[in-house]
Amino acid sequence: MSAHVVVIDATARRATIKTTPAKHLTDILHEACSKLGYNSSQYGLKHNRKQLDLSLSFRLSGLSSGAKLELVQASRSPSVVTVGLQLPESEVRGAPNGRILDKFPSSTTLWLVLRKFEAGVAGSGQARNLTSRAVPSTDGSSGAGRLYYEIPVLQIMEREVSSFTDLQKTLAQLGYNSGNVLIRLSFRRTEQPIEEAMVQIGEFFKSEDETPPTQDASTAPPVVPTEAKVDGSAQQSSDEPLPEPSGVVAASSEPVASPPTALAPTTSTSESGRSITVFSPPSESTPSSAQLAYNENDYLPSIEHAQLHQRLLNESSRNQRLPTHAEMAAKAKADEAKQAAIRDVDVKIRFPDQSQVVAKFGALDTGYSLYEFVRSCLSPAFAKEEFHLTVHTASRSQHTSAIPSSDKKLLIKDIKLVGRVLINFSWADNAASFVHERRSETLRPELRSQAQQLKVEQPPEPKEEETVASQPGPSGASDNAKPSSTRKPGAMPKWLKLGKK
Repeated sequence: MSAHVVVIDATARRATIKTTPAKHLTDILHEACSKLGYNSSQYGLKHNRKQLDLSLSFRLSGLSSGAKLELVQASRSPSVVTVGLQLPESEVRGAPNGRILDKFPSSTTLWLVLRKFEAGVAGSGQARNLTSRAVPSTDGSSGAGRLYYEIPVLQIMEREVSSFTDLQKTLAQLGYNSGNVLIRLSFRRTEQPIEEAMVQIGEFFKSEDETPPTQDASTAPPVVPTEAKVDGSAQQSSDEPLPEPSGVVAASSEPVASPPTALAPTTSTSESGRSITVFSPPSESTPSSAQLAYNENDYLPSIEHAQLHQRLLNESSRNQRLPTHAEMAAKAKADEAKQAAIRDVDVKIRFPDQSQVVAKFGALDTGYSLYEFVRSCLSPAFAKEEFHLTVHTASRSQHTSAIPSSDKKLLIKDIKLVGRVLINFSWADNAASFVHERRSETLRPELRSQAQQLKVEQPPEPKEEETVASQPGPSGASDNAKPSSTRKPGAMPKWLKLGKK
């Protein structure tokens, strides 16, 4: 049984679309936009002012033949769709009930969804082979050892996706702009050799693949990087103070870079050839910050603080447009360029006895070279003991991140160290007991001999403004205030006198 619907755009132009019960609303939208000259990815359909679910077929949409549909502009910002992938029995390993879940932007193509599940970036985190499968030929006449490509076949409700062209469609093009969608995955043998299929895949999905498809004809999963990305929370800002854990002494609360030039710190060269500056532990047990006099006026907000707070409230109450993919890509590119422009960082290592060593590290230094430098600063009795290095973040959610002792992780590029960085030294759990007892002998003797005290320079106290105390009188005015008029007591004020007749 055939039916039709009428699609009307904002200028009252009409397009009559023939439909069948099994035809999806996305196909109706695509045909209407083709007739009216619009891009179907930027529009949706409404019926009686109600947004239609484009993933439904005409049978399930509740529409009748001859229904009038409105062509409306869709949101340009992609929404989040929860995708569940039902795996075949051959790929069920590690997946509860044979299903893996993850969230994707509605602008993600079906092929990219499979690739992310395949690489373990999405879902259970286990690598699988979903897009590069091959099976041997069962026909002996076609040649011994010939492998043919197995294409992934997706069943989405009543729709089957089984071609490279359809796999390039996004979730939004299939009508999934929000909510959940279940995709059933199976594989179908083609008559195309695996070598030709890999070339065709490269042509179709060159701009989408995060990793190139494997050229191996076996059914083993593609190569996936084993090392996880280092959390960018290790990045430190040079203009933000470093957070301090509770119970540290005053010398540890100072900036990580070398002290002000007024202190004229003396530098020396370590065994690794780096210029270093050594600071001895504080001589007093009370932190210098606790010795400052308490001034209640420091905590009173000023007019500028109130104005700033009001401005922030006004800005937060306004609706802000979400960044587009192009803007996010440009921001990521700018961040990478900014990170690549960093040539060196100032690293301060704080030891358990509160002694500190400051040194510079360049763009080619790795986590392994940092560990070797710290080990060269230890006393010979401690040099063979295991230890850990952690870096403090300067973000709102302050936490520590462990620095890996790997020669493949660059301090600036991979671990994201920026500006001045504070690194805490701690002994491993399997370290000998005497390392905790002899805390004052952590550094080498020659470094302890040249260590200097880290003095904290206090900012100059602001000059108190000379103000005249004014006590309110009975009328609420100040005694020092000048009288507002020179009229005699009991006389009528001028503003109350009526004009002459």
